[in-house]
Amino acid sequence: MEKEKRTKEKSSRQRKKRNERKTYIKDEAVKETDVANSSEYKDIVPVSDKIGDNALQCVRSICRKGLRPILKDFSSVRKFLPPKMTTIMFDRYPAKNRYTDVMCLDKTRVILKDRPKNNDYIHANWVNLSNNKRYICTQGPLDETIEDFWWMIFKEEVQAIVMLCDFIEDGESKCAEYYPLTAGEKVQYGGITVKNEKDGENLESIICQIISVRLDDDTHRVYHYRWSTWPDRSSPRSGALLVTLLMKLKTLQEKGPITVHCSAGIGRTGTFCAVDHAISRLNEDGIVSPPDIVKEIRRQRLHSVQSVLQYLFIHICLIEYLQSVKSLPQDSFTRRFRRDYEKYLKKFTERLARDKQQTSNPA
Repeated sequence: MEKEKRTKEKSSRQRKKRNERKTYIKDEAVKETDVANSSEYKDIVPVSDKIGDNALQCVRSICRKGLRPILKDFSSVRKFLPPKMTTIMFDRYPAKNRYTDVMCLDKTRVILKDRPKNNDYIHANWVNLSNNKRYICTQGPLDETIEDFWWMIFKEEVQAIVMLCDFIEDGESKCAEYYPLTAGEKVQYGGITVKNEKDGENLESIICQIISVRLDDDTHRVYHYRWSTWPDRSSPRSGALLVTLLMKLKTLQEKGPITVHCSAGIGRTGTFCAVDHAISRLNEDGIVSPPDIVKEIRRQRLHSVQSVLQYLFIHICLIEYLQSVKSLPQDSFTRRFRRDYEKYLKKFTERLARDKQQTSNPA
């Protein structure tokens, strides 16, 4: 009884806190003047020579142009909304949404299987990419939606969960602790038993664990990758780790969908999917249009890729990928592009820190 009472009190406090923090999306200003002058992966399958040459030319062209055109691209991309979109189910179940302004599209929403119609909603969308890759992009689970989350994982036979946030960031709850963190530990969520079977092979700062999900007499196992050092609304300095993780997921992705989430499930999550989609386009066609890539993701998962820095990071990952498979040279244009990106990253991070300080210490 005492444990149940504490659980109810915790849920009540979190609901109150969430109601105080209603929105997520911020209109990130694109300050072009902030940037001066614009500016061993064993599992990677090399692209063909012809497509590879085209891909090299494509990325070289991006580097030569510098950051300024990319910043301008994002100023229009971030306003993109799919035509004739509806969010009826999102509006109908506000208690299951982490943020009031991060909407869930009806057209691509994940419908919880074997549930009555009045209980089949979860804030998650299917995102279908090239080469039959299927992602489920979702918000970080709330205490009230943990059972729904694992029901989705079990019923859709998800092969891996990629967690791109920490449970607490800057003192703010970003995601419920929805699985047992210690190997051998298990937790019951409604009729579902979730057990941390064992530790997997970590990828630098990314923690890998194997989780079993039991419902009735059936058990499904899923890989869980927790990347908790990717900052909210921002991006890593290098794209190498993301490219490595994508290659690690390739075999699993052939067996079933991958679930990706951060807090809102649109910024870091959308960027992750956009990088994978962009790499696939390079491999298939030898050319890629990042604005079109992001729009295609947004048609399926609304608001994807939140900040200009996340948009720039997509380009950095393309450079990392091509340098690993096609020996993209470190010429003056590539070096300048990286240098300008790092400079923008520093300014962006400093600006976010100032904004947070002003918010926590209002005049």
